[in-house]
Amino acid sequence: MTFFHRGRIFFLIVRTLAQKYTKSLAMGFISGLFLSLMFWRIVPSVRQQWFSPVVRIGIVGEFTPAHLPPVVEQNLSGGLTRIGPDGTPLSALSTSWTATDSGKTFLFTLRSDARWHSGNPVTAADINYNIRNVQFAPIDTHTIRATLNAPYGPFPAVVSKPLFLTGLVGWGPYKVSSLRMHGDTIVSIRLTPVSGSGAVHEYFFYKTEAEAILAYKLGEVSKLFDLSGISDLNNWGETTVLSTTNTNRIISLFFRVTVPLLSDRSIRQGLAYAIPKIDGVELADSPISKDSWAYYPKVKDYSFDLAQAKKLIGKMEGASQSAHLTISTFTPYLEDAEAIAASWTSLGIVTDVKVVSSVPSDYQVLVSAQDLPPDPDQYPFWHSTQTGTNITGYANVKIDKFLEDGRQEVDQKKRKTIYADFQRYLTEDVPAVFLYYAKSYTIERR
Repeated sequence: MTFFHRGRIFFLIVRTLAQKYTKSLAMGFISGLFLSLMFWRIVPSVRQQWFSPVVRIGIVGEFTPAHLPPVVEQNLSGGLTRIGPDGTPLSALSTSWTATDSGKTFLFTLRSDARWHSGNPVTAADINYNIRNVQFAPIDTHTIRATLNAPYGPFPAVVSKPLFLTGLVGWGPYKVSSLRMHGDTIVSIRLTPVSGSGAVHEYFFYKTEAEAILAYKLGEVSKLFDLSGISDLNNWGETTVLSTTNTNRIISLFFRVTVPLLSDRSIRQGLAYAIPKIDGVELADSPISKDSWAYYPKVKDYSFDLAQAKKLIGKMEGASQSAHLTISTFTPYLEDAEAIAASWTSLGIVTDVKVVSSVPSDYQVLVSAQDLPPDPDQYPFWHSTQTGTNITGYANVKIDKFLEDGRQEVDQKKRKTIYADFQRYLTEDVPAVFLYYAKSYTIERR
């Protein structure tokens, strides 16, 4: 009875208090429920921000929010297409596309499961490429039409550029959690996984490789990406060095064909034969990457042949008498340029080397890296009308026609035939010698 009596008293007290403080209890219950829900929503973000592993990566270059390095862009978002290993455009945001009207109209069908980092679905109305002479029009939620002023075969590769909404909101596996700026350029950008699990990636940007290497030594970053050289890092603490061959970057020797001595094809061919073999690298022989679907291997071979070099140069009477050339180059390629200069000097064409920080407008010969576009279209590099980007001053009616036809054709098989002819004729005319594929180094602290 005593237990029953005490229980009854407790019940009466609770009922009395509940009646007296009904509003307060209700507000407390609602507040507690709200705070509980908020807590469980916030915990993953807090855990990700403060407790997830962070990989700090250094990249060389100056970048803006509108111009990010590819490795960052591709983590944040994707384009209508993506580029396959051989340069072929593949499905990405679009599951398929068709070209009509001789390549002036492209119709893209979008996937239905893509969502922006804001949580909203990606629709055709969101596609915001700003490409000159191209009009985009949504047909329905998941279909968009691109209308071009003229046929353009490389267009599917062009729309591989990742798409963003305002504020770098993409639809990729990572999202921006913080961004530090200095003026118009990015100092660092922090990316967190959209899934909520996995490592956070924080990228720091440096103007030069020397600055990036110093930051690595000071512990500011634990990884350096896409270096052209490794300095003394092979022997620096617990460091792993990974070397890869970048077949989309070719170290080439460019002739300024408007220089009187270099205006004759025989002289250029003779000089090409007098370039010593460069060891420890993968040799290149074409302006198009060996991994490209358009690569043609049967081009003119300029393997080192001093006798053939003398024969060709000797055809031009007086070509080597009092002849003098200067090779301009950048520090990473200085050793190669000096070896070439020594060989040419032995032919009787005295050659010296000058290290530069940018491409001189009046260079005679240039040894430099050239980044290749994903599509084999090289109109900007070699067409006679492209005075700003055709750095050799090269002009050839036949090459112009190949380049014009190649970008107007949408059928890949037909384009492959056109670019095979382009490669054969260009290497025969030799406005440049394609030396080797660049090495790229990734440095990481173990």
